[in-house]
Amino acid sequence: MMSVSDNINRLYNKTDTSRATSELSDTLDTMNQRQANTDTLLKQLRDSKKTAIKAVSDYRIEMEKFLKKLEEASIKEIEDKYQTLESQILAERQRYEDSIDELKNLKQLIAQASGNIAQRFVCSKLAEKKSTTLRDDEMERKSLKHAEVKFVPSEQLKSSIEKMKNLGETSAISSRTYNLYKVTKIRDMKVGLKEDTSEDNCWIHGSCIIDDTVIFTDFTNNKLKRFDISSSSLIDYCDVPRPLGVCRVGEREVAVACGDSRVHFVSIHNKLSLLRSIQMNHWCYGIAYSNDKLYITDEDESLYMYDMSGNILKTVTSDNSGQPIFECSNHITFNDKKDRLFVGDVKKGLVCFNAECDYIETVTDSDVRPYGVCTDGYGNVIVANFRLQTIVQCSRDGQKCDIIVNKTRGKPESVSIHHGLRKMFVGYNWSDTVEVYNLTWKSD
Repeated sequence: MMSVSDNINRLYNKTDTSRATSELSDTLDTMNQRQANTDTLLKQLRDSKKTAIKAVSDYRIEMEKFLKKLEEASIKEIEDKYQTLESQILAERQRYEDSIDELKNLKQLIAQASGNIAQRFVCSKLAEKKSTTLRDDEMERKSLKHAEVKFVPSEQLKSSIEKMKNLGETSAISSRTYNLYKVTKIRDMKVGLKEDTSEDNCWIHGSCIIDDTVIFTDFTNNKLKRFDISSSSLIDYCDVPRPLGVCRVGEREVAVACGDSRVHFVSIHNKLSLLRSIQMNHWCYGIAYSNDKLYITDEDESLYMYDMSGNILKTVTSDNSGQPIFECSNHITFNDKKDRLFVGDVKKGLVCFNAECDYIETVTDSDVRPYGVCTDGYGNVIVANFRLQTIVQCSRDGQKCDIIVNKTRGKPESVSIHHGLRKMFVGYNWSDTVEVYNLTWKSD
C-alpha cells in the first residue's frame, strides 16, 4: 500500500505548479483590474450624482424664473385692468364735477338777480332745464356700482404641480456596452385569441414592456393585448382601431399610434381601457415618449414632435443640407440616457436624432435595416431587420455591435426586451405567435 507522501511524490509535477502559479497571477491581475474598474465606476457614479443634483437645482431655478415671468405677466394684467377701470371712474368723477360747477354757477346767478325779476326768471328757467337734463341723463346712464381688481390663482397650474412627485425623470443607468447577447432558448408565445375578429392571423406591429408584462398591438384584430411574461398567459385586451406603435407615457398609461391617424391613450391600471384620443393630420406608425413630448413617425418621410395635447412642435423631413432623411420611417425609441432618439428606416438604416429632433446621422451598416427598434436598459439598442430577418445589437449611439439572431422565423416588425428577465419578444406579420428569446451575456 502506497503512503500519502508516496502518492504526492508520484503526482507532483513542477510544470503543474508553474501553470497554477501563472493562472493565479493572471486571475489576480484580472481581479485587480476589475477592482480598479469598480473604483472608476464609483467615481463616475458619485460625480453623476452631483451633476444630477445640480441639474435639479438648476431646473428649480429655471422654474422660479418661469414663475417670476408668470407673476410679472399677472401683475401687468392687474395694472392694465386697474388703469381701464380707474380711467372710467375718473372720467365719471370729472363729469359730476363739471355738472356741480354748472349748478353752482346757476345758483349764484339766481341769487345775484334777486332785484331783477326778468333776469331772475331767465336764470330760474335755465336752472330748471339744466336740472331736468342732468336728472334725465342720470336716469339713462348706467353708473358704476362696484369697482374692484381681483386675482384668482390658476387651479390648473396648482393641480398640475400638486400631482407631480418630483421635478422630472430620474433613472439609474448601469450599462454593459462591452457585453454581447447570445440566445439560450427560443419558444413561441401564442397571441391569437378566440375573441379575434379577423379571418387572417394576427399582425403584431408593435410591443412594449410594462413592468413584468408585455403589450402587443394587433393590427388585423384592432386590439391591444397584454400578457404576463413569466407564464405567457393573457391578462386582458381592449379594442383600439388599427394599432401600430405603442409606448409608455406614465405610471398608468400607454399611447398607441394608429392607422386611423390618431393617437389613443389607454389606461394600464387594473384593466386596459381607452381613455382619450388625439387626431393627427397624418398616418401614425412609430411612437416614443420623453419629458411630456410625443415623437411619431408616419411610415413615410417624416418624424413629428408633439406636446401631450396634440400641438405640433416640430416636423423633420430633411437634414441641414436639405436632403430627405427618410424613405420609410418606422418604429422609434430613445436610448437609456434619453439623449438620442432612433428611428428605424427599412431602406436607409438607423436614423439618429437628439431629444429636440435635430438630425445627427444615419447608421448605414448593411446589417442594420430596421423596422422594429427598442432599448434594453443596459445601454444597447436592439433592431429588428424586416427584410434581412435578423436581430442586431447596437451601441448606445447606434453603431452595430453584433448580430443576435441570424435568421428569424419570419420578417420581424417589432422587438422589445425585458432587461431584468433578459427575454426578447419578436413580433411578425400574419402570425398568431410571437417568438420569445431567452438571452444571456456572451461573457457570462
